Amino acid sequence: MDNKKTKIKNIVIAVLAVVIIACVVILVVRINTNKKNQTGDTQTETQSTYTGKRSGQFEIDYAAQVTKLADYSAIPVELSSSYEVTDDSENEYLTSILTTYGADAYKQITDRDIVEESDYVKVDYTGYQNGEAFDGGSATGVLLDVAGNSQVGGTSFIEGFTKPVIGAKVGDTVQGDVTFPDDYSQSSLAGQTVTFEYTIDGIYSKDPVTLADLTDEQVNTVFGSKAGVTTVADLKTQIEKDLQQNQYSAEVDQIKQYMIDNSDVTIPDDYFAARLNEYEESFKKDNLSDGQTLDDYLSKNYNMTADDARDKWKENLTNQIKVEFIFGLIAEKEGIEMDEDTYNSYISYIVSASNGQMADDNAVYEYFGSGHADEGEKYLKAQFLVNRALDSVADNAKVTFNDTSSDSTQTQEN
Repeated sequence: MDNKKTKIKNIVIAVLAVVIIACVVILVVRINTNKKNQTGDTQTETQSTYTGKRSGQFEIDYAAQVTKLADYSAIPVELSSSYEVTDDSENEYLTSILTTYGADAYKQITDRDIVEESDYVKVDYTGYQNGEAFDGGSATGVLLDVAGNSQVGGTSFIEGFTKPVIGAKVGDTVQGDVTFPDDYSQSSLAGQTVTFEYTIDGIYSKDPVTLADLTDEQVNTVFGSKAGVTTVADLKTQIEKDLQQNQYSAEVDQIKQYMIDNSDVTIPDDYFAARLNEYEESFKKDNLSDGQTLDDYLSKNYNMTADDARDKWKENLTNQIKVEFIFGLIAEKEGIEMDEDTYNSYISYIVSASNGQMADDNAVYEYFGSGHADEGEKYLKAQFLVNRALDSVADNAKVTFNDTSSDSTQTQEN
């Protein structure tokens, strides 16, 4: 298997998009959820009392603000072995995505057709109360863990739910009575005895399907039209990329925290006030409507006050700005330069991720520049260099995987 550095470079655009700054994700979530005040009603609290400079008007001298820069040549990173990309982790991930796509994630048993208690069983079921199907009591293609009285990988059922399928034959339809607990959340069913009817679709072992078990035809059937993955080789490559990105994200989180903890960084008060004001105003513009105040919105949706939110925003923003200053300085020290092609691809990613809410590059720049495209472009280009520096530091990190089930460790040199 190729080393991590080479693989990470193959997904640099995706990584940059993930790492760049949390507000990209927040932006997309907010826009899609709220459609940016689609009623057009008069809003409150959208006019700021802040009278200072915009953050884009500041010229930050990274060297002046970072008075102690931690050694970043080989940062120690300790990850759980669950992040290591191995054949086992690839197959575990395969189980997850097969389940997500509604495909068989476990090996079907074909040498017998009678359900045993130790089996996984795929069923369609319908619940009847007084002879009538009740709401929420039906499902198709559900994989039951018979012994566990639960859905495989899911929640448990009411007591005795899976018992009627024991001894049934594939293709049979069987029935069984179960009684809901007295404190069941749906009052019409609490304490009631109902009848469930099950159609047995297939019997499965507890052995997961592996990549070695699949054919190109099966992969194409499951993933072709939905994900554009048509062969086993393509599927393996995509799984590796996904797992590498998960590993990289965990790595980056530790690297950023290490550098924050071991560097001395000062954030100018007026710059911090400008950034905080811009974040809050953006949040209010995207979320408040129908005469809401910030307190009203936060209380209703998050059970918190505006002061609580500001405290959290300050905490997150402090760490974010420290990361920007630290890795901005590293970019300068290492002579890291713009890569226009990759940068343009990154901006295009933000446009596409906004689901039509930002039509072009200029709309992206205006958003991140609080209405000033030139300042937004300046900010995003600075962040691009920050993340190239972060990527460079991650390439040289000393990663150790700890097996939580034993005392063994494995060190990965990048």
